[in-house]
Amino acid sequence: SLLLSMMGSGSSSSGRPSPSPAKGEQPEAATPECDLRLPFTNFRELFTLKNYWKTVKRNDQQCAKIMLSKYLNEQPEWKGLYAKLSGIKGIPPADCSDASFEAVAAAYLKVFDDVITAVEEKPGDVQAACDRLSNLGKMHRAKVSGMDSSSFQAMEGPFLFMIQEILQDRFNEKAETLFRKFFQFCLKYLIEGFTK
Repeated sequence: SLLLSMMGSGSSSSGRPSPSPAKGEQPEAATPECDLRLPFTNFRELFTLKNYWKTVKRNDQQCAKIMLSKYLNEQPEWKGLYAKLSGIKGIPPADCSDASFEAVAAAYLKVFDDVITAVEEKPGDVQAACDRLSNLGKMHRAKVSGMDSSSFQAMEGPFLFMIQEILQDRFNEKAETLFRKFFQFCLKYLIEGFTK
């Protein structure tokens, strides 16, 4: 398998390791092509992003609350747009255990998770992910009065903050770049749905 050859299993029948493909060439087990709409230059970037995302998935409730709390702390005037949060005094902290806050936070994180899942299933055709984002943008335009598209952009900082908080010392320039690219991909189709 590709993974074993990358790890240098050295278990080839001749006793010699199999020749590595020349630099820039792909081994025979073809690496999936990425849809040109994706912001990643190759499948390896997507693969790396998915591996980082596994840490988010394992801590999804905590991550969701970190992100939404940070978002509302940075944009306190937008708390009023969330009917479900009307029973909470002030801006909920990341460790708030209010069921309404947890539900809203989980819904936000699920969007990103759904997109990563859709892209992972068909990296060569990300139409399902684009449609999911575009439909969400349309839904916000129809149902959230007093909102403009800058509300989506304002989520980037809290999203990256959440990634940094959960990855801790694994959060480096590479992780930040990959997740920034991923967020911009999501943002493009959210805004497209919201403004069309």
